[in-house]
Amino acid sequence: MKIEKIEVDWYNKLLNRRELKLIIAYESSTPKREEVREFISKQFDAPTENIIVEKIESIFGSRKARIHVHIYDNVEYARKFEKKNVLKKHALLPVEGEKSGGAS
Repeated sequence: MKIEKIEVDWYNKLLNRRELKLIIAYESSTPKREEVREFISKQFDAPTENIIVEKIESIFGSRKARIHVHIYDNVEYARKFEKKNVLKKHALLPVEGEKSGGAS
């Protein structure tokens, strides 16, 4: 995996995060969120838990994808500002007790 182009690199002072829109090239199938997080962590020297992959869009007909990533200053800002479904995908939201659906 490698970065083809950085479309947007912007620091959002209000939300304490760096917002990136990148085009990445990959070898086989579209990379998983965890693979992208690890790759971004190495490229931008940020801890993996502070990185949120907002979106991965494959570019039709090529082995490239457009990704939208947020790199937070710390994980608490990520928990405060990101949507709950995105936090669940990144295992940053504590799992609540599951409801038992037993019939009586």
